[in-house]
Amino acid sequence: MARYKLKAKPFHRAVEEMIDAFEDRSTAIYVPSDSALGYILAEDIYSPIDLPPYNVAFYDGYAVKSRDISSASASSPVELKVTGNIYKAGEEKGLYLERGQAIYVSANSPLPEGADTVVRMEYVEEKNGYILVKKAMDAGEDIVHKGEDLQKGDLILVRGQVIRPQDIALLLELNIHRVNVYRKPMVGILSVGTELKEKLSMGFPYPDNYSILLGESLKLMGAEVDILGVISDNPVEIREEVLEKTEVYDIIALIGGASIGLNDTTGHALEEIGEFIFHGTTLSPGKVSGVVKIRGKPVFLVPGHVGSAISCLYNFIYPLLMAKYLGGSSTLPKVYAELASDVPTKPRGYTFRTVSLKWIDDKIYAFPHEKRLGGSTLLTVLTRGRGFILIPPGVKPSRGDIVEVILFSHLESIGIK
Repeated sequence: MARYKLKAKPFHRAVEEMIDAFEDRSTAIYVPSDSALGYILAEDIYSPIDLPPYNVAFYDGYAVKSRDISSASASSPVELKVTGNIYKAGEEKGLYLERGQAIYVSANSPLPEGADTVVRMEYVEEKNGYILVKKAMDAGEDIVHKGEDLQKGDLILVRGQVIRPQDIALLLELNIHRVNVYRKPMVGILSVGTELKEKLSMGFPYPDNYSILLGESLKLMGAEVDILGVISDNPVEIREEVLEKTEVYDIIALIGGASIGLNDTTGHALEEIGEFIFHGTTLSPGKVSGVVKIRGKPVFLVPGHVGSAISCLYNFIYPLLMAKYLGGSSTLPKVYAELASDVPTKPRGYTFRTVSLKWIDDKIYAFPHEKRLGGSTLLTVLTRGRGFILIPPGVKPSRGDIVEVILFSHLESIGIK
């Protein structure tokens, strides 16, 4: 068997050609609004109604005409006759507030016609079917006006945003019970390595913990993920597994065996059944990342060291996932931070560097993690980190520079101290 050679390309070209190589497979589906958490919206949503749909009381109290109580005070209260009660929508129908009258309203209930303000309970004294009002109120006080929160036709949620709990609550408030979202693509993750299979046979429950790392990260990005286990370095087994899994999954990620060592057979196995877009780039760490097109689907070669694996995830898998399966959306938040130290870079390649973030004197600082042995072997660069910076060739970030930090996920905004 001839020695396998990488199909390396410059990083920016590799990304561009990868995006161009695959068809857009974004698919919009309807899901129940109360099950839409974490999905990405496939269309803009507009309010179908005014919210609130009518003037409502902000507090428990009495609906009155403000001019009737313009002279009211604690020492000289105004007496009004109570002519009704409203506890919920619908009970206001048929009620009209005349001069000299008051109608009890509970919080969030609609106001009767003719009322223009609400007097809270603490400002009235009830007495034999009458109330004594002890405070003057202006028109509109303690009322939420029709359409004050939203007006019919207002844009409320934007295509491409991730649906949050508060978004679901608003949808249900507006009687929107189904929402158009992008189908979550199915990603299958296989770990490659005879040594991993040996660990599995010895009772290690998670010999391929990087698959868990990538899988859980992909779920936060908007994908469905299956961890498919471990396969050996045998090229025949790799080919058979990949061909079988591309029948089921939108994307396949193979972790391990991506380099050109004597025991790295993934590239050799796949070049016989697919079209390599690239294998190898000017990105560090992550140089031996790759993607091959098999049956029209992307199969990623993910390096087996953690720094390189996570670099491959964020710089190759994530962009393709967003561009071709989730409508061009972006689910990773960004912050701008001041560098706490210089970042060594290489003149001809892109540098991927994880960073910690800290608030110091009302400013966010980014602390780049030291690059040791390629920055690829230590999980703590991720557990201590909050995100990463991507530095183009020829740029030498220095202490005090403001840099864009892409957070690992929306969870990373928690705990920046």
